[in-house]
This record gives sequence, C-alpha cells and structure tokens, in this order.
Amino acid sequence: MSYQFNYTLPPLNAAAPKADPNAPTYASEDGMVASLSSQECIFQIRRTGEPHVMTFQVLQAMDQCREFRTLDEHVARIQSTQPALASKRDDVKRVLESLVQRKLLISDASFVERLGTSSAIAQAPMRAVFIRACDRPQQLAHLLTSLAEYERRFRAGRRYVLLDDSVLQASINEQRDLLREFARTTGCKVHYIGHAERTKIVDKLAREFPQAKATIQNLLVRDKSAGTQRFGGGRGWNMALLLSAGSRFALLDDDLRLNLKRPPFARVGLDPNPSPPMEAAFLANMEEAFGYGEDVDQDPFALHLDACGQMLGALTRTAYPLSRQALRGMNLSRLEILSAPSRVVATQLGTYGSARTENGLWLYRLEGRSREELWRERASYLRNTEAQHIWFGVAQALPKEITGFTPFTFDNSLLLPCTNPVGRGEDSLWSALTRYAHPDAVVLELPEAIAHVQESQRNRSEITRSAFAPRVNLFLRDYIQRQFGLYKAADPAQRLSFFADVLRDLAGASEAERVSNLREYLSYARADLIDRLQHQIEAATEAPIYWQADARAIVESNAKALLAKVPPRLGDWPEDIDDAGCAKALVGELDGMADALEHWPALWRHAAEQGEKLLGAL
Repeated sequence: MSYQFNYTLPPLNAAAPKADPNAPTYASEDGMVASLSSQECIFQIRRTGEPHVMTFQVLQAMDQCREFRTLDEHVARIQSTQPALASKRDDVKRVLESLVQRKLLISDASFVERLGTSSAIAQAPMRAVFIRACDRPQQLAHLLTSLAEYERRFRAGRRYVLLDDSVLQASINEQRDLLREFARTTGCKVHYIGHAERTKIVDKLAREFPQAKATIQNLLVRDKSAGTQRFGGGRGWNMALLLSAGSRFALLDDDLRLNLKRPPFARVGLDPNPSPPMEAAFLANMEEAFGYGEDVDQDPFALHLDACGQMLGALTRTAYPLSRQALRGMNLSRLEILSAPSRVVATQLGTYGSARTENGLWLYRLEGRSREELWRERASYLRNTEAQHIWFGVAQALPKEITGFTPFTFDNSLLLPCTNPVGRGEDSLWSALTRYAHPDAVVLELPEAIAHVQESQRNRSEITRSAFAPRVNLFLRDYIQRQFGLYKAADPAQRLSFFADVLRDLAGASEAERVSNLREYLSYARADLIDRLQHQIEAATEAPIYWQADARAIVESNAKALLAKVPPRLGDWPEDIDDAGCAKALVGELDGMADALEHWPALWRHAAEQGEKLLGAL
C-alpha cells in the first residue's frame, strides 16, 4: 500500500488582513447558474431575476464571498483557495469591485437600507386578551391579580375572554367567580366560555356548515372518548382564532403572570443571526427568578402590539434597527427572513420562573455564559437540569420562521390556520402551518420574559436522559416543513387545502409504507439530536465530568433507540403499541388534521364576517 500526501501552503501575501470593525462589508447575492460554454455561464440573481454573464473563475470567486466580509478579507480568501491567483491581488480586487458595481456583491449598508424600504401597513384593531384555563383556579387567581395590577397601572380597559376547559365542577364555579371579581374590580369587559358556551358556538357553526359538524366538534370541544384525553390546549387556541378572526389578539395561559422583565444582557436592535445561541440564567429559587432583570415600564400588550401585524422592514426603521456591523460574518443566503418582505404575524416572549418545556434537551445546546452558568457547580447543576428557576429567551429582538412556544400577540387579520386540538407541541405545529400558508410570515421574539409558575415540580432530567420520542404534533410540524417551497398558490386557504391532500395521501399509503415513514422520521430525529450533541461534547473540552456524563447518556439512550428493532411509536401513543397499531394510529392523526385544514378556511371567513357578534352573543 502506498500513500501520497500533497500540501498546498497559502501564499504569504494571502494572510487574512486585520479586519477594521468600521469598514464596509460585502456578500454575494444568491442565484441560479446555467452553463453557456466551457468558459462562461449565466448567473441569475434569485431575488430580482436579473441575468449576468461571467466566467466560471469569477463565479468561483463569488462563491467565496457568501459571508459579509471586507473586500480585503474576500481577496485574501480567494487567493488562499485559488493558488493561481496568489500573485494577482490587485486583479482580484478589481474584479470584486466590478461585482460591487454590478450589484452582485451587496454592501452591509445597502442591505440595511433595502430592508428598511418596506412601507408600514395599517394594523388591525385589538379584539381581546384570551386566557386558556383548565382546572387550576389557584394559578388563574395569580394571573388575574397581575392583570388587575396592570389595569390599575395603565388603565388600558382591555377586553378579557376566559376559555375554560375545566372538567371539575368546583374548578368551573371558582374560575367563573374569579373572572366576575376581576371584572368588578377593574371595570373591564369580560366573557366566560365554558362547556355550555363552547357548545352554543359549535351548534351555531354547525348550522352554517352541516357537512363540517364533526370537524367543528373535534376542533373546539373536549370529547369524552379515551382517544382524545391528551393535553387539549389546541382547543382553546382554535376558539381564540375564531373569536378574533379579522383582528389582533393576545393569548395567555393560566399559569403565566405579568409583569414583563428584561435580562441584564438585553440589547437594542434586531439580531440578524437566524440561529443565535440561546440565552439562559439559572437562579436558586423562585424569589430570585422573579427578581432577576428589571421590570418593563411600558404597557406590555402595547409594546408587542406595536410590532404585531407590521412589516418587519418597517420596524427596523423605528423600534428594532439593524446595525450593519451585526451582519459581519453572516451568510447572505441564510438571511431569507430579512431579504424577503416579511410580515410579523405574532410576537414571542421569553420565560422567567419555571421553564415551559417538557424536557431539558435545550440545556445541552447552550453556549458561552449560559452554559458556564449551567454547569458551574455540581450541586447547582443538578438543580438547574430540572429548569425550575430560570430566565430563558433572547438577548435581542429576533425574527423566526417557526417558534416552539405559544406567542404572546397574534395578527389574525388574514387567515391564520388552526392547530391540532389535542397533544403537546400545538404551538410549534401552528407556527409551521402559518409559515406554510403565508410564506412571508415571521414570529418576532423580543428580549422580554413573562413569569411562568408551574402547578407542581416536574422531573425533566429523567425525561431528558431517555430516548427522544417526538410527539404527533412535532411529526406533523416536520412533515409540513418538508413541503415548504413546493407550492406557489397565493391564497392561504388553497395552500391549506393542498396540505390536507398531502396528509390524506400519506394516510392512504399501505401499512408497510406508513410504518417505514415513521421509522425514517424517528431515525432522522434521533440521529439529528445525536449529531448536534456530539458536536457540543467535542467542542466543550472544558466541560465538567458530570455535564459530559449526562450528555453522553443522552447520546447513548438515543443511539440505542435508533438501532432498536421496535415499533415506530410517537410520544403520544401507548407504549405497548405494535407496528400495525402505529400505522393505524397515524391514519387517525393524519385524517383528523386533514379534515380540520379542509374546513377551517370557511369557518374562519364566517367568523371574520360575524366580527364581534360571535363573541357578543355569548
């Protein structure tokens, strides 16, 4: 056996220059290429469709300029990757300057200016603050107390709607009384929607759409059958969407509390990084968690409503400016949200107090200060892995394609899709459906957090170390993302109809095909988790042994699940289910969601035509 080693040393004059933080940076436009000859090609800018003829050597140079860097940095990189140009620095720079003139390389200042040209649009009126509640009167009492203090302080006079999904009569009575007392002390207009009120709405909609009666019932009302006793937050979500159709609204859960707080490391402006490191702080107890950061002195609803329903570019001219220096090192092809005419359909908050996650996998994706705080001492690390007393969110306003948490405010002036009425992950599923129906839709997460106090302690660490079992709504979310970019219809209702057919197509596959699809999905989900965590382990060379041991335990449990020959069970299904049961359960999930998406646009349009009448009739 023989081996040959070839070494190519970068030329001495190609050393990367010291970057001037104030110097302009440039990045190459994304585009499509077609060959014209062995020497030339045509490059069509994806954003504008403008064609340019160039040599393949120039195209190769453009490929090395995808990130926002100074021209000198681009020249050095091109020379290091193309040895034939090692002694032609001036020639390379002249070519790049010509690309700037032809607008094939865009400057950071031009990118910021282009983003800010979006015109501000008129925003829809605010309908109400909706509160999802379910058999937790003590939690609801704390939330209403904080809202009463908000009303006393800001005299906003907002309308509040309690969506009560309780089943215990004692809870129903107490929560109705709490709402009445809140109305008496604040003078605010309130509405209580329990089972009787939901039934009244369902009956009214069923008279208008008799062919959709079963779907309406499934979307909005708790079913007593065993198959629907999963978490039912999606029912309240769907009801809020119908009762606010044509307007904007806010959504709270009964275990949340005002006021909003900003962390000490919050920054002004907009973060262009589509995947920034998550930010977290870990506190010793709930008192410390509530004292972390500083209170927001603005009306929290008004703060978010100022952004909700507005063009993202218009916001960069006012509340959330984009600094051109923040673009340094960003790959232009990853800035799709900022390159397109994006509209903020929802705003997002961070959390202080208890985490709003089912597991703690996110803890092992932290970086920098947050990760060091997580693992600083063994005793605090063990406490931190339960995520009981934290601050979690972003340090700077961040636009996202898909969010994993329930948004704070929504722009429901244009058709927003429904979500699955049952199962956890209804928020992430809704976000993916919204992005699918409205390709220009983004969720803007702001660097403020709302208090979350869970009703009881949760053992997240045990779930975290177990093999990842994605829930049904996560499967649906990921299946939707695979459809992004495949359809061109401008009408969101038509897009939802398309996806309903896609779901029915999979539901109509053979049992073997459905089982294979589930196995493929679970393999991908677990392999992706393992890959991400392995990179974290390799990079965190300074990590304490207890963090490394837990990270490797997560990798090991998922690797075992990846290789195990067991039924492809999603997290919501019984643990003793077999292959045939998984295939059958998948059909039920797909058909139920397809029916919902098929009928939802007509239901939403009818609710929008009714306006406040639908709510006022209760």
